[in-house]
Order: sequence, then C-alpha cells, then structure tokens
Amino acid sequence: FSILWRHKILVVLVCIRSRSRSRSSVPPVKCYHDDVAPIRTVRVNCPTQGRRFYGCSHYPRTCGFFKWADEVDNVLDLQMLAIEKDTKISELEYERDVLKGKVAELAIENTEKFHAMETVKADKKLCIMLFMSWVVGGCDGLVE
Repeated sequence: FSILWRHKILVVLVCIRSRSRSRSSVPPVKCYHDDVAPIRTVRVNCPTQGRRFYGCSHYPRTCGFFKWADEVDNVLDLQMLAIEKDTKISELEYERDVLKGKVAELAIENTEKFHAMETVKADKKLCIMLFMSWVVGGCDGLVE
C-alpha cells in the first residue's frame, strides 16, 4: 500500500481499537500461532496454584506462548501504544512525502527560473559585446 493508504488503515484501526476498549470489550489473547489462547488455571500444588494464565491452544505441542491473565491488560495497553506509535509514524511519513513533493516542485521551479536568468544574462552579455565591438570597431559602417 502507499503511505496514504497505510495511514488511513492505521487511523481506522486505532479508532476501532479505541471504541472497543471504551466499551470494555477486550480482544482475544492470541498465541504465537495466531490462534485464540485459552485461559487456564494452575492446578499443581505450588505458590501460583489457582492463578489463571493464557497458554498456547496447541498444547502439548506448544509454541511457547504464556501470559498471566492479570498481566494481559498491560500487554493490551502496550499493543494499543504500539498501534498509536505506528499511526504517528505513518502520519509523519506521509507528511515527509508531501514535503518531499513540495521540495521537488520548488527545485524544478527554481531550476526553470535559474535557466531563464542565465538566458537573460547571456542576452545581456551578447548586447554588451555587440555594443563594445561597435564602439571599439568604430561606427565607420554606419556613417557615410
């Protein structure tokens, strides 16, 4: 996609994300397989017994994904922050591309003006040279 389209898509994603978070609907947590990670509870006798966590949906052939359920909000906040930063980067890239276009237009305009000035300058030099050759060479041919 072009920068403009990426920018528009990211803005839409941020708006959708913001609306969904404001309604307190949390997007599903996904494992590294990009599948919804089921929430599980620690059942073994240990200090974390009873604590809930998200794990890979392909257990026992796991991708290694693990996240405590009470830490997911922090992850979602970080994901939202990352989306906002990506949006800002896309906006800045778009602005940069617009400015590059303006600089290119100005460069072309300045080049055209420079060539026009050079032409005028050359014409002036030619006139001066003709005048000087007339003065130095005399006006014999003009007066009879």
